[in-house]
Order: sequence, then C-alpha cells, then structure tokens
Amino acid sequence: MSRSDDARRTVYLTCPYGQVGGGMGSIMQYLSELGTDPSGRFRLERLESRGGGSLALSPLFLAWAALRIFVLSARGRLAVVHLNLAERGSVYRKGFLLYAARLAGVKVLLHLHAAQIIAFHETLPRPGRALLRGMFRSADHVVVLGDLWRRWVSETFGVPPQAISVVNNGVPATPLPRVPRPAGAAFRLLFLGNLLERKGIVDLLHALARPEAQAADICLTVAGGGAVDTYRAMATELGIAHRVRFTGWLDQATARKHVTEADALILPAYDEGLPLVILEAMATGVPVICTPVGAIPEVFTDRETALFVTPGDRVGIAAAVIELSQDEALQAHLSEQGLAMYHRQFTMQAFATRIAALYAMLARPSPGAIAPVPAMAEVRDDR
Repeated sequence: MSRSDDARRTVYLTCPYGQVGGGMGSIMQYLSELGTDPSGRFRLERLESRGGGSLALSPLFLAWAALRIFVLSARGRLAVVHLNLAERGSVYRKGFLLYAARLAGVKVLLHLHAAQIIAFHETLPRPGRALLRGMFRSADHVVVLGDLWRRWVSETFGVPPQAISVVNNGVPATPLPRVPRPAGAAFRLLFLGNLLERKGIVDLLHALARPEAQAADICLTVAGGGAVDTYRAMATELGIAHRVRFTGWLDQATARKHVTEADALILPAYDEGLPLVILEAMATGVPVICTPVGAIPEVFTDRETALFVTPGDRVGIAAAVIELSQDEALQAHLSEQGLAMYHRQFTMQAFATRIAALYAMLARPSPGAIAPVPAMAEVRDDR
C-alpha cells in the first residue's frame, strides 16, 4: 500500500548519524533510506541529535531538533519521535528531546541500544538515575535488543512488561558477492568496529601472537577508527605486524566490501547489544567468531550460527581462529546457517515491519495500552 506525501505523517528518527553514531546511527540511517515504512503510512526522516563535530556544538543541534519537533507537531504532521538511546551524554541529550516531544504532545518511542547501560546506570548520581527513570516511564513505548534489557528496564524503572518490545536489529542485503579466497592465500580474518579495549582488540592481537597461531596461515584486517597507531605499535611489539593490516575508519560501503573479502569475522567483545557487523557478515555468508554477550546468546547458537569464545580468553580465541581456518566443513556450516538465519530474521524488511507496527499503534488516535509486537521469528521476508 502507498500513500501520497500529503497523506503521510512523519516519524523523526532521532540519533547522532555518521561515525559518531556507531551501530545506532547506522541502523537509523538504513531505516531512513527507505523513505517510508513498509505500509507507506509514515514518512521516515532523520533528526540529528548531536552533530558529528565538536561537542560544543551539540546544544545547537539539540535546539534545532527541538524546534523541528514543535513546528511539525503544530502543523499536525508529526506522528512519532523515535528516540535512540545510548549511554553517557546520550542520556542527557535524549532526555531533553523526550521532554520537548512530550511538551509538544507527540508520542515517543524510546529505543535502547546501549550495551553498557546497566553498568552506566550504577555509576550515575541520584539526579542522573532519576532522569533515566523518568525517561523510561515517560516514553509511550520502549524497544530493547533482548530479554536481558527487557527485564532490567521493567524491574529497575517499573515499566510495565506490555510497554516493552524486543526488536532485533536488521541490515540491508549485501549488494556485492562474496570474494572466494585465492588458492594458497592465508585465511582472511576481519575485525570490524571501533578500536576500543572493550571490543576485545587487545585480546585478539595477543591471541594471534601466540606460538600456535603464528604457526597457522592467518592474516588479520583491522577495520575501524580509534587509536589506530596505538594498536599498530602493539602489533609490532608482538611480532605480528606483517600479518595485521590496519585500515582506519571506513565508510559503510567500503566496510561492507571488506566483509565480502573476509573468510571469517571476529568480534571478541566484552559487552555488546546485537552488533550490526555480525548481521552484515551473516548477510554475506561470512562465518562469525564472537563472544556470547548482550543479546548474542539469546539469538545465536554456538557452532550452529556462530562460533563462541569467552571474553578475555586469549588461548580460546587463538584456538577458535585456528580451528575455523583449518576446518572447511565448519566454515561451510556456519556460512550456510548464518545466511539462512539472516533471511529468516535479520533483513531490513523484517526490522522495518516490526518498528512500523509500533509506529502504527502509537499513532492511533484513541488511547489504550500498547501490546508488544510479534516475536521476531514471526516476521518473514517473503520476497
């Protein structure tokens, strides 16, 4: 079904976009690129909440975002403000915009992406905790990435379970074919993400420096922004600089090209939500090695759809990489099962359909409780 532009109401997709937004910014960018929701009922527009430059300019972006909310609401054209929440400064920025939306009489969907939100909440002073509690209780509906956060939001802030939905992330299909490994070439391992210690990059470099890993024919591409020079120096100190290539930050198109050229993706992180990079690898048929943290163990199965390693276990990381590099049957199994799971569960169509169901419920003119959307397994991409 489609509607004319005049008949559509707008949903503002509110978050920082670009590199500063990370996975949260990427998934909202993917959603905004659709233009409308799958039903054609809502126009999907970006609303920048921070800006990609200096933090000093953030108040200007916030003021402009609040003004846009008030203006479009006054015209009767704004259906929902979709606020995407992370930790730290995101709490205060999104808190400001949430209360601006409430003042404007607009429905708010609060979407929690923060992998570290539970630990962050424990560090907050009493006013900060009160702000976070007020945000979750004031939102019309809350979206989380897994049952871990569903329980936490309900138990910590007293949000009714029926006001919380678990919605798994989704990513677009990969436009490029996977590139086979040339005969005789080293096993191509890819780490894709910001170079942060919590992502496990230190553990990965030390794992590849172990004697058993050095004896295997493995090369690593490290693609991501951050302290690149620091980790390049670490690779040199560990004696593996000749086997590790650092690309620095990449745009989405280049990053996805690197995925197609990999034999396996590795993400040995200490905490995560539901990483888009894992879904993008699966969409390409690339096997995944990862840690069972966040929503990952709720969704994936060890040695079936991913190969699990324990966070910080450098011996285990090395063993998993070596095993996968030498076991073609395991590579094929993880590739096939991951790709099948992507088509069942993690397409952009599936994600957009579930989110749009929440928009439609929030936009109903009559008041009433909002029931959770169907389980992700019930949404299929039938194309």
